[in-house]
Amino acid sequence: MDAIKSTLSKRIDAVSALPRRVLALIAAGIVLLVIILVALSTCGRAPQSGQSEAPAAGESAQSAEAAGLPEGAIKVSLVAVGDNLPDEYIGYVADKKAGVEDDDKFDYSFLFDNIAPYIQAADLAYIDQETHIGGSDIGVSGYPSFNTTDEMADAVVNAGFDFVASATNHSYDHGQEALEHSLSVWEKQPVEFTGTAVTAEQYNHLALQERNGIKFALLNYCYGVNGYEESELPTYAVNFIHEDRIREDVARAKEEADVVLVAMHWGTENLMEADDEQEKYAQLLADLDVDVVLGSHPHVIGPMKWVANSSGNGHQTLVAYSLGNFIADHETPNDINVLEGMLSCDFIRYADSPDVHVENVKWTPLVCYSNENRDDFAVYTVDDCPDDLAKKTRALSDKSDPKGWLRSTTEEVVGAQWFY
Repeated sequence: MDAIKSTLSKRIDAVSALPRRVLALIAAGIVLLVIILVALSTCGRAPQSGQSEAPAAGESAQSAEAAGLPEGAIKVSLVAVGDNLPDEYIGYVADKKAGVEDDDKFDYSFLFDNIAPYIQAADLAYIDQETHIGGSDIGVSGYPSFNTTDEMADAVVNAGFDFVASATNHSYDHGQEALEHSLSVWEKQPVEFTGTAVTAEQYNHLALQERNGIKFALLNYCYGVNGYEESELPTYAVNFIHEDRIREDVARAKEEADVVLVAMHWGTENLMEADDEQEKYAQLLADLDVDVVLGSHPHVIGPMKWVANSSGNGHQTLVAYSLGNFIADHETPNDINVLEGMLSCDFIRYADSPDVHVENVKWTPLVCYSNENRDDFAVYTVDDCPDDLAKKTRALSDKSDPKGWLRSTTEEVVGAQWFY
């Protein structure tokens, strides 16, 4: 120990004896070396909060380790819900929620309050906007010709939805002027909107979203519109289900995106199983290697299945034949119409492959609550719905265990393997 102390003392004395100019040069060199080492240590790191190069909007910051994935893997989560079909009664409540009644101001946010945390927790969220946003000049209206005011678009966006499909049988309920108004509203919103159009540019626009380096495309088609033949509508108005158009669009989408989602407005109303036409087009979409099919229109939930590409190439398409209603209020209360669904899944790309895999598929049963007076509405997961509200729901008031019925019916229709 004495020898070490002696050596250190000699080195300190030697440094102290150096000229001040030399000492200054040594100090400057040390400072420069520290700066270089700090710069090298931060090179290649993702920019941190407050730095000039922030991550792209919506890009996931979760590491593979935090997500429980192998090193180098990336994940994007999706949630999807069914038909947003508010009628005049829901509109009346939205009018009151905005303050003064009959002042042409509406607030639809109350409809989404209980479900928004689930929507916002996902990297991507999809909704089927069944009614067009025709504006307050038309006013709120319900069956058979629906119209919703502009504020609905704000509520949808604020709830957390990113993809909005609009090709439905109610797309042309109030004609061309209402459709044009609807497009003008959605074009101002920070969402990718598809399914209807009034120009060639809108018609050919490919709805794309990118998250965490994975690019998603949404396509949308409808079987028809109420009160019109397809030939009576202007060119571009609504994306109808045509095999040639679907083949062309899917091919184009696969060139631009890693994942192709297809929203299909199809099926038979109140039928809780796939009909022949749905099965036909589900197979077509599987043969085109589409990743996920999001079904709407029947106003009830339907089965969810993997459909294999018939060529035997190993690809399977996840098909949700019907997500059911999301926000709706039927004149005649029917228990199957208030039972709804929310699909969630993850898209994962592993480090050793460019392919994206659909994993962790789940179905969460939802319920659309409305009271007997039709002046109170809300959407809940079945688990979150208070027992007393479930029993007060207009279409469920005759059931001794409404939440038990909602769960058991979901297992029976959708398949118990997806239900939790």
